[in-house]
Amino acid sequence: MEEERHLAEATATEEALKALPQLAADLGAAPAVVDRLRDEYETHLLVLRADGADADTDDEAVLRHKEDYTALRLALLARKRATVVALRDERRIDDTVLRQVQTQLDIEEVRLSRRDVVE
Repeated sequence: MEEERHLAEATATEEALKALPQLAADLGAAPAVVDRLRDEYETHLLVLRADGADADTDDEAVLRHKEDYTALRLALLARKRATVVALRDERRIDDTVLRQVQTQLDIEEVRLSRRDVVE
């Protein structure tokens, strides 16, 4: 099952990368957006490939990069969370806005944490 999931994710990512130029053109996406998505998908593909049984030094560096990226993103989310609570405590935003922002932070945190569980 794990091998099939890995195959599915890698193949789907490869096909998405192949389709990216045409889809971007069809949607009229800005070049900066296309470049950012290409970088994200290429990095994800590197991680998938590095996550094999016979990881070499380059693969370990890719996996370490992914771990560092996730850890830093989670730390930044914690800082953002503390900031919006402080804004509420200072009465610069109300509870409704706090909950809205916290919901978005929660979604991003779950997405990052889930990626670790899935990968």
